[in-house]
Amino acid sequence: MNLKDIVNNAPEHIKKEFIHKTHKKGSLIIHAHEQNNYLYILTTGRAEVYRQSYVGTTLSLSIYDSYSCFGEIEIFNESIKTFGVIAKQNCETIAIHKTKVYEWMKIDFNFNFYLIKQLASKLVLSSDTAARLSLLTAKDRILLSIHNHYKVGELDNLTKQMLSSEVCAPIRSLNRSIAQCINEGLINYKDKKFSIHSIEEIERNLKELLLS
Repeated sequence: MNLKDIVNNAPEHIKKEFIHKTHKKGSLIIHAHEQNNYLYILTTGRAEVYRQSYVGTTLSLSIYDSYSCFGEIEIFNESIKTFGVIAKQNCETIAIHKTKVYEWMKIDFNFNFYLIKQLASKLVLSSDTAARLSLLTAKDRILLSIHNHYKVGELDNLTKQMLSSEVCAPIRSLNRSIAQCINEGLINYKDKKFSIHSIEEIERNLKELLLS
């Protein structure tokens, strides 16, 4: 049973607790690092999930289409930092408080099974991404981090100190890799601010890296 059918067949007393929200294109559905007590079901549109806090060199970006969900990881583990979620199109969501999620799980096997599959899928994806990125050079990790900040509209706030922490590289090594990226015409660094010279070229390089 797909998520749309599961939602449509939810118990009436659970449906009464659904919080319906609309989100304009480009707006944040969930702010990064905030405490999240809700499961979000995307019913219309497309959303992008990004991770700003890093574990080692791990960086993950996900795209969700209608009738997919996010926020389920945080409601089962309060120590995990919330991911940021951006509406890539005009979106509609259903937010369900975790207490009602637990109640729904107790009485609906299909919903329970769906969430377990979601958690297992994201665990495998995260592990696979971490394994791939652990093999990348400092230059490649820098491009990933700069691309991530660019995608969420926060490149102007990125400092060398932040970048050093995110890619797990000392400043001296970082400076060499940044110079290499500049010489290759991928990025610029002026007045302590990063900018992207060619987003198309960066995305082409990253695609090749993550598919290799």
